[in-house]
Amino acid sequence: MDLQLQALSRFFTRFLLLLPFVVSAKEITLSPLPTSPYADTEVSTNIAFNGTRSDVKTFDFKFTLECSSSNSIQVAFGRDCDGDGNLSFVETGAIYGWRNGCYFAESVVAGERYEESVASDDGNCTSRIFSVSLKTTKDCVPKGFSATVGTQGVFQSLSELTPSWLYRRDWNLMRITRRGTSTPSEWFNCKIGYSTFYITIR
Repeated sequence: MDLQLQALSRFFTRFLLLLPFVVSAKEITLSPLPTSPYADTEVSTNIAFNGTRSDVKTFDFKFTLECSSSNSIQVAFGRDCDGDGNLSFVETGAIYGWRNGCYFAESVVAGERYEESVASDDGNCTSRIFSVSLKTTKDCVPKGFSATVGTQGVFQSLSELTPSWLYRRDWNLMRITRRGTSTPSEWFNCKIGYSTFYITIR
């Protein structure tokens, strides 16, 4: 019995010596993640078009948009290679639009991006018209480019260079994407001009 009492005594002595090193678990409450300051939403739509004709002469489009700092709108052109009706990033050739307070033109393939900021006459961001006009050769190669915001010319360097990525005859899909906090008020128009010959005999 004495041996058992001595063993128990040594056990409790060791247990009491270890107690100061026992740390109790504490419950930590994390604060909620911050919410976005912008109540913006993103919508997009894909539109098929026929750019494969060999007699394309002009390729024009324009945006009417509310150019606030929180809004963005863009149109991407490319070829729907997988035929799913959705223009993915890898299928995109060129993108034009308004983002982060700037108008832009971008080539996804070439990795080139042009930006231009245009101040409004009254110092406020109001409704603007962003227009692009492109002329092509008989082989559908870009030969003339011009762009305006209102009455002011933009992207002068693109007008001088007229790179080949501005238009490709194999494009057949455009994707328009809009994000913003205001009520949607943007308009987009696109026109592909073909050479035509009319004759009237009376």
